[in-house]
Amino acid sequence: MIDESRGIGTRIAEVRRLKGLSQVQLAEELGISKPGLANYERGFRVPPASLVADLCEKHGVSAGWLLLGEGAIFTPDLGQVHQRALATAWAYLTRGGDEVQQEHLIRLSTALFQYILAHEQCDEGVVDAMGKLVA
Repeated sequence: MIDESRGIGTRIAEVRRLKGLSQVQLAEELGISKPGLANYERGFRVPPASLVADLCEKHGVSAGWLLLGEGAIFTPDLGQVHQRALATAWAYLTRGGDEVQQEHLIRLSTALFQYILAHEQCDEGVVDAMGKLVA
């Protein structure tokens, strides 16, 4: 048994379960045999980089999470993150009824976008602190 692969194998199995797939289904998607997938999941073999890349691409899995167990499991939809950051920035900047300067909206929404990507969410305190910096 190869200890280093145990972590990635467990994470491959977790992705498969979260996606509601059987070993046969995921193996077919990835172009490998079911016993081959089972060997990766159990940590008996280390998956090749091409398989890791294929799994990440086909299922929106974060490579950092799959390889190292760090960060979010799935990669965020950048369009949704952008819309959320922009809407949050707009709501913050227009709360007092003042005219919003385009530069402030751009700076705040950019900062929020980066923060949300790194932390997956932000609370009012973060928005307020960032808003004071761009105003």
